[in-house]
Amino acid sequence: MSYTKITIRYAAAFFDLADEKGIIENTYEDMTLLGDVCESNHDFVRMLQNPVINADKKIKVVTKIFGTSMHKMSLSFMTLMIRKRRERYLPSIAEAFADLYKASKGIKTAYVTSAVELVAADRTSILELLQKVTNKKIELVEKTDEALLGGFVINLDNFQLDQSIATKIKQLKKDFEKNLFVRGF
Repeated sequence: MSYTKITIRYAAAFFDLADEKGIIENTYEDMTLLGDVCESNHDFVRMLQNPVINADKKIKVVTKIFGTSMHKMSLSFMTLMIRKRRERYLPSIAEAFADLYKASKGIKTAYVTSAVELVAADRTSILELLQKVTNKKIELVEKTDEALLGGFVINLDNFQLDQSIATKIKQLKKDFEKNLFVRGF
C-alpha cells in the first residue's frame, strides 16, 4: 500500500517509541487488531472520519472497544491522534506500523492466488522456495479465484509469477491472432 508522509511519520515515531520502551510485540498486536477492526467494520472507520462527532465521543468509543484488549501506550497513542484531529489516519498508521515491524523482523509478505485452496504440501513448497530465493521469513497470504481455472499467481514486492491456466489461454489466443500466413510461399 502507498502511504502518505504523515502516515509514515506517525507510524515510525510510534514504532520507535514502542521499540525504546521494549513493548514492540504488544504494540504490533495492538496495531494488527486496530487494522483488522478497521478492515472489517466500515462503520467504525466512518465514525473516526466523521468531523461532526466530537473527539471526546470518539475517545469513549475507542476506549470502550479497545480498552481491555490493548496496551496502555497504544490506547494513549490512539487518544492523542483523536485529540490532534488525526484519527482519519489511524487505519493507515496501523498498516504502516505492521509493515515497519515486519521489515524490522526480516519478514516479507507474499500473496498467492490460486484457483482452489492450496494443499499443505503446496503451501510448504511455495514457502520454502520463496524463503530460499529471498533469504527472508515469508508470510503467506492466500486467496482463491476460480477465474484462474488452475495454477497460481504469486506476488512478492514488485515481482509477479503467473502460472495460471487463464493467463496461458490468453497467451495462446494472442499467438493464434497473429497472421503467420506468408504470401507466395
